[in-house]
Amino acid sequence: MGKKIQKVFFSRNKNLDVEVMSFPQLLKNLNKPNIYNPFVEHRVEFYCIMIVSQKSYTHFVDFKPYKLIKGSALFVARNQVHQFTKELKEASGFFIIFSSLFIEKNYFSSNDIKFNRLFNYHIETPVIHQKEMRQDSFIDVANLLYEEYLNPNDFAKSEMLRTLLHTLLLKAERTKEVKMTSGTKLHWLEIFSSFKDILEKEYINTRNAKNYAARLFVSYKFLNEIVKHLTGKTVKAFIDDYVTMEIERNLVSTSFSIKEISYKTGFKEPANMIKFFKKNTNITPLKFRQLL
Repeated sequence: MGKKIQKVFFSRNKNLDVEVMSFPQLLKNLNKPNIYNPFVEHRVEFYCIMIVSQKSYTHFVDFKPYKLIKGSALFVARNQVHQFTKELKEASGFFIIFSSLFIEKNYFSSNDIKFNRLFNYHIETPVIHQKEMRQDSFIDVANLLYEEYLNPNDFAKSEMLRTLLHTLLLKAERTKEVKMTSGTKLHWLEIFSSFKDILEKEYINTRNAKNYAARLFVSYKFLNEIVKHLTGKTVKAFIDDYVTMEIERNLVSTSFSIKEISYKTGFKEPANMIKFFKKNTNITPLKFRQLL
């Protein structure tokens, strides 16, 4: 049996659901003796936001590099694989983390504005640059978050942090709204988000697109229209891409054998997983792992 490695969980500090660090503090924490190496790929079980306030920084998310400059913000979702780089010591900024339970309870399940675009890396780039925000900015709110986190007065601290984080997320969602694909309806985004949530839980059991449409109480044709409009892919192609990404994440973030990863990602026979993976990536799982 392979041993899981490099899976990082949110650890509450000061009984708060939000943690805020400056880049120097983050770098100091990353350089401490850890059970994982933050400068190689690792999977996170929480949400995080990186905001650059001075100079530039490059961060890897799901094996892709994203360059952040002054005013840029990077949104990393739960279960994504990411990697810090040594450039962190050259830049200034803030690192904000919060648990999956916190974000889902306070935002995704809210009856107010739904954050359907944030952390939705399937249809959106995870980066927002300053130029996209016009007169708006993340830096001022991030500074207030950091100051409140360090404030020795703990009275209503959790509420203050939640309010400031809410403001930051609203700024981001507003920017995404302006950039929204022409003709996109909010209802479509909600259906897509529900589809993605079900897929994350059920892809091991089924890759049949019609099964997901039935779970959502919509027709396959309608679901296909939504997914194609938002991602440029059919439902089947989207499911295949998602499963491929999960295989890649397992290859990187665990030491499970190819056989074990096959079973963990819903394939009854390793040969079927290898064939599926090679069809979608033009490389075998073993070769993919060896190249990293």
